[in-house]
Amino acid sequence: MLKSSENHLSEEKELIVMNFDLIWDGNVLLAETPIWDPKCGRLIWTDMYKGDVHETDFFNKKDRVWNTGSMIGSAIPCSDEELLLVVIAEGVFLLDKRDGSLEPIVNPEPGRPENFYNDSRVDAAGRIFTSTVAKMYGTDDYRDDMVGAFYMIDTDRTVHTLATSVNQYNCITWNSDDTKMFVVDAHNALLLSFDYDIGSGPVGESKIAMDFTDFGTPDGVSIDIEDNLYICHWSGKITVWDKNISLKEVWDFPVPQVCCGGFGGIDRKDFYVATARYAYTPEQLENRNGAGGIFVGRTDIAGAEEHFFQT
Repeated sequence: MLKSSENHLSEEKELIVMNFDLIWDGNVLLAETPIWDPKCGRLIWTDMYKGDVHETDFFNKKDRVWNTGSMIGSAIPCSDEELLLVVIAEGVFLLDKRDGSLEPIVNPEPGRPENFYNDSRVDAAGRIFTSTVAKMYGTDDYRDDMVGAFYMIDTDRTVHTLATSVNQYNCITWNSDDTKMFVVDAHNALLLSFDYDIGSGPVGESKIAMDFTDFGTPDGVSIDIEDNLYICHWSGKITVWDKNISLKEVWDFPVPQVCCGGFGGIDRKDFYVATARYAYTPEQLENRNGAGGIFVGRTDIAGAEEHFFQT
């Protein structure tokens, strides 16, 4: 099958050195899912292996932390400022920031303790999209037959399976008119796209929008108000693609393991990036320069508004 990226990968793009500053030296094993909450003016992000949810005020150097007691895929702000939608190994929950309690919503994949829920997002109608991945993924004991699935949880909390035999899906986003949904297939280094109907969800099967083999393993995807896509790669790069999925820029990043980005700040031009120190050797950690922390840079174009869970 001819992959749509073949026309674009022939375009040589010079690495652009962007000005990214280390804003929070968290030193965590794997930081993920930075989502700006304008209601409180803070960044929500997660420590995947510890199961922590952070709400960080970088300017006043304050950091609230809640521990979920489990591996965590995402924490997403809600319409109620005191609640967060958290997706952990045991399913989807509401976390009450006042006391740290967890209220279960749904578990799309019960009876599979070998898996956990990975990066998750909410669409403009309030549907939840999440996928499962083996807890052994990324270890020497992982096998390709250790698979999960990709799920949509509709507004009535019914569960729909969108894909099976999934090794590892990551971040999810939508274009400005909600006619396309993009999903990162990290295991196969692909960007998948679904035709989308905001009234009902994905239409038909996914298509390959981009093959990232030449750029390194993709993880997070973000989108701006002009439908440019920003892909974080575990190769020390962020690639930027226009709405036609043509390569615009390649940014060189200060640390290799670039997990996920998210737009924030008053004008949504602050681009926050979560990073990891997952597979560094002790020698590499001596000069890690912020790996496992949160970085921020400035973009010329504002990011699209995030979709929050309606409670």
